[in-house]
Amino acid sequence: MHKATFLEGTIHMTIEPDGPILIKAGESGGADPTHPDMEFVRTRRGGVEQVFIPGASLKGVIRAQAERICRSLDSTDRQTAQLNRRRALGDQQPIPLADNPLGEGTRYGGLDDMQYSSGRAIEAMKLEGNDRTTIIYRRSAFVSQIFGHTSLAGRVRFADAYAAGEIKIEERNGVAIDRIYGAVAVGPFNYEVVVAGSFTTRIDCKNLTLAQLGLLGLALRDLAEGRVGLGFGKSRGLGRVKVKFDTMKLYYPTCELDKDKNLVLLSGQAVAGARELAGLGALCRDAAYRGYDFPAPEQDRAPLPDEMSYEPDDLMGVRLQATGDAQVRAIWKVCMPAWKQEIGL
Repeated sequence: MHKATFLEGTIHMTIEPDGPILIKAGESGGADPTHPDMEFVRTRRGGVEQVFIPGASLKGVIRAQAERICRSLDSTDRQTAQLNRRRALGDQQPIPLADNPLGEGTRYGGLDDMQYSSGRAIEAMKLEGNDRTTIIYRRSAFVSQIFGHTSLAGRVRFADAYAAGEIKIEERNGVAIDRIYGAVAVGPFNYEVVVAGSFTTRIDCKNLTLAQLGLLGLALRDLAEGRVGLGFGKSRGLGRVKVKFDTMKLYYPTCELDKDKNLVLLSGQAVAGARELAGLGALCRDAAYRGYDFPAPEQDRAPLPDEMSYEPDDLMGVRLQATGDAQVRAIWKVCMPAWKQEIGL
């Protein structure tokens, strides 16, 4: 699915500390006694050294929360329905919504056998032939289809979050307590935290179904509402942030608008109505994509929020833009029926 682009999206957002946060640098303190034992990660941007939030840190938090959501909602009924549908494609076992990253098994026997790892399983298949890419995608766990694994590149990219204006940094002290004796095991030590300011970043995605877009929205919502933390010391009260979604832009490069503003492929084939949001399944109608087991075209559409509409792109294709936190969240909301259908609700 990386050889063609049917749907691209970009989310711009602003992250603010809701209390102290610390993303530790790899090597902190060192031999200089004036530096804290734990320093916030830094980079040079525009010739000036500044703290930042690495995109890898954001991706790790969002992926882990997406996996947590999927493991909580996966069910035997969903996996049975999936397997019944995929038997015609040659599959003989179900695939969980989320991998076990430490799993050693390559086969999967249901919810009581949480050893499946998409990367290890697909590497063991030693796939060859024209249907290799379809099997890799189809045999990957739902979360891995979004974020990738060792045999499949992810379709979501997280940029580093850089400071937007002044950032306030404090230095704090702490100790580590021995869990057996209750005495000080390590410390005292000092660490620096960001307590005020804002960081701006972007998330780019490509070729997502509405269910996948909805799961991404659920994980981002949980970060925005403080249900998951970011960085070091989350059990100590660090890591809580506030997130404001500034814009979401969706771009359909293989589509155009007809005279009634309906979304159609450049070949003229209908995709979605003027008031419908289209996911990847609605765009991949050719028989060549059947092996990926995308949602049916009529199932990968959702009502478009009232305040939004498709517009022709300046050069080619069609674009859709949600502006402001409320409109971006409205996109997540209309994706929820597709997500619920994916998990069998």
